[in-house]
Amino acid sequence: MICISIAQESRRLALVDMHNAAPQCDLLEVRLDRFGKAPDVGEMLGFKTKPVIMSCRRPRDGGLWDGTEEERLAILRQCIVGKTDYVEIESDVADQIRPFPPAKRVISYTNRGETPANIAEIYRDMQTKHPDVLKLTTLARTPEEAWPLVQILARATIPTVVVGLGKPGIMLSILGAKIGAPWTYAALERGMEAYPDQPTVADLEHVYHYRQIHRSTRLIGVVGFGKRERATVAALNAAFAHLQLPARCLPLGVGNVKLFGKVIEAVKLAAAVLDDEHRRSLLSLAAEREPSAARTGEADLLLHRDNSWRAADTRIPSIIHSLESALRSRSAAEHPLAGRIVLIAGVNDLAKSVARELKQRGSVLIIASHDRESAHRLAQEFSCRFVQFEAMYSTIHDVLVVCEEAAIHPGYLKSSMTVLDLTAGEDESSLLSEAAARGCAAVMPRQLWLEQVALQAHLLTSKDVPRPILADAAPWLAEEE
Repeated sequence: MICISIAQESRRLALVDMHNAAPQCDLLEVRLDRFGKAPDVGEMLGFKTKPVIMSCRRPRDGGLWDGTEEERLAILRQCIVGKTDYVEIESDVADQIRPFPPAKRVISYTNRGETPANIAEIYRDMQTKHPDVLKLTTLARTPEEAWPLVQILARATIPTVVVGLGKPGIMLSILGAKIGAPWTYAALERGMEAYPDQPTVADLEHVYHYRQIHRSTRLIGVVGFGKRERATVAALNAAFAHLQLPARCLPLGVGNVKLFGKVIEAVKLAAAVLDDEHRRSLLSLAAEREPSAARTGEADLLLHRDNSWRAADTRIPSIIHSLESALRSRSAAEHPLAGRIVLIAGVNDLAKSVARELKQRGSVLIIASHDRESAHRLAQEFSCRFVQFEAMYSTIHDVLVVCEEAAIHPGYLKSSMTVLDLTAGEDESSLLSEAAARGCAAVMPRQLWLEQVALQAHLLTSKDVPRPILADAAPWLAEEE
């Protein structure tokens, strides 16, 4: 179930939010500590159309209550007597508020600074407080910090909700859905979060497909919590839904690599999509490498096959496919890169990998860099020409591929050229903007992402997914460019 948190300062606005939220959720949480005046609990309950959790949090638990503790406990008792569906009561004061059916008691523990080492002991103590539901809210920034909470969820004999504060908290929500947690929390919309980085109900529905996750769902890990990784989760989930496959994505953080390996084994991930930061460090988890990963010495996809991990690299193939697509938009050539003069600006590992693939496709390479010695070595490796960086402006080439940060003046660009800036990250760079304005075939970051996620979807499902399915799943990626 999805519970939407209502955190307004007035009765009127809270009632409006309850009305707007009810059609989108299964449960409502009303934060009474946010109210400027003492709430009329009976009136609030009279307007409900979905079951309601009443909470009134202390500042140390992330709330805004500024009255006395006795006044706060009196409000919680009033909620129980008023027959609210659930009332949240902190574990340390649970003995002061006796059970009174039909109201159900959510016994909670909150630690905004960490997931304490003795969390299992705390959880056992909470079980003695006559709970109907147990709720743990802690800071969980990495899989290692979250792992004790996952173990609690997996072994729970009493319905248990776990809330991880921070971006990685969504990992616990997804695992909770698979394991059978009674609900997770969401904000009604962006800007109305009850705590930082709380997902919205739209996020849970359309990005994470929360309602489609069950015990039999296979999980695909996606490492990272940035804009690009969120788009990848949305696109892959859309692909799985389109193909009617019982698989969904699990967002993951990475701490210690060895412990991360144990975590993904224990969670029984079917695969993991890696972010750029961990392309090399997590390669060590793979027992075997696909040819793509063997060539680059990096990986962005780990596939669990025959009880072991196999590494694949989709970044370089997607770069080459994107260039070919850009060239085909202006030429009907069967092999659009063959014979093309490609200037590669940069001499890093990425430049080397791109150069290798272009060489195999018959491109004529030129290496340009401020680092004359490194450029010379790379050019020797591929039997091609190298030029000093400043000479690129007077060197004829059809395609420009930027692999390292460099201040390239766009004034020399011609409309006949194809431009790919691999330093642009998730956003359109000024060079790409100028290239598009000058009529060049500019390969935008969203196009690269779409090519890569399409290849990842194919490797994960062995089927081709229509590009509109993937592109439409993350419209904000285009808007933010």
